[in-house]
Amino acid sequence: MTQQPFTPVTVRQYPKIDLHCHLEGSLSLGALREMAAVTATPLPVGDRALHDLLIATATNPETTDYLKRFQPVIDLMQTAEQLEIAGADIVRSAAADGLIYMETRFTPTLYTQGNLTLAAAIAALLRGLHAGTKTYGVPVNAIVCGRREGSLAELTTVFETAAKFADQGVVGLDLVGDEAEYPTIALADAIRAAHATGLPIALHAGETAPVDNVVVAMSLKVERIGHGQRLNGFPAAMARAKRTGTTLETCLTSSHRSVDLPDYPNLPLQDFLDAGLKVTVNTNHRTIADVNLTDEILALHDHSDLDWPQLAQLTHNAIDGAFLSDADKAALRAKVPVTA
Repeated sequence: MTQQPFTPVTVRQYPKIDLHCHLEGSLSLGALREMAAVTATPLPVGDRALHDLLIATATNPETTDYLKRFQPVIDLMQTAEQLEIAGADIVRSAAADGLIYMETRFTPTLYTQGNLTLAAAIAALLRGLHAGTKTYGVPVNAIVCGRREGSLAELTTVFETAAKFADQGVVGLDLVGDEAEYPTIALADAIRAAHATGLPIALHAGETAPVDNVVVAMSLKVERIGHGQRLNGFPAAMARAKRTGTTLETCLTSSHRSVDLPDYPNLPLQDFLDAGLKVTVNTNHRTIADVNLTDEILALHDHSDLDWPQLAQLTHNAIDGAFLSDADKAALRAKVPVTA
């Protein structure tokens, strides 16, 4: 494997891990049409029209409201049947991409516009994930997200409800939303409430707002940083990330296409690797950003000379950072080819 060229076939066959994949932004067009049929919701005729609707809505850097960006999808995630379809679909996508493990994250408060409770929404999605794993063979666990703009009471309820499913596939917690408007320091009490559940945290920080958000997150003992590219260029902060073993969940193509970031070759993956950080590569929004992990790795090879040993390092970083038992991590490591 390691002596072969980087091609769509060889990279797809490589055992990959995606730790940062938002379910709402990653559902296939076929699944969305199946979900729409459940409630007889009209969708644009033709996949190109549907795809263009999602891209036009979700990749406008001027739009920071999560609901506005993803509303066409959220509207189709209001029944248990729709959520089960969604859960199974993300596993199908993982299998098609050659993944051996995925952690998908979702925001269940968005699914309670109808008759579903938080617990019912989480349970339905987990049923879908389990059904997908049974069919496609790829283990996919869940990270439950609260909205940064939510009150402490709301967020505490989300986290405590999610924790009730800790033995059913919920492995972590996160906070999503406008990072600049709701900086990490303002979320300190919510992060403490998340810690109180016993579940680990993978917090969005340093994607669109300054490095301060990452530093505060590390101070609050957050295990993983979602995105984190603003860490680059701050040696003391990078040294702290290395010392604490904090995992960085970069999503380079998605970040380049959806927010105001430098061109692809200037994104900081190589700097993070050179600094010895626990950096990983992920998709973020597979449908919205029109990317899978195979294409992401191929782009890194083309633009940044990513080689097989570096890909192996990224994969082992992802295994180290995964919210899994030591035994499960060992099983994943056994699937990664040894590089020269």
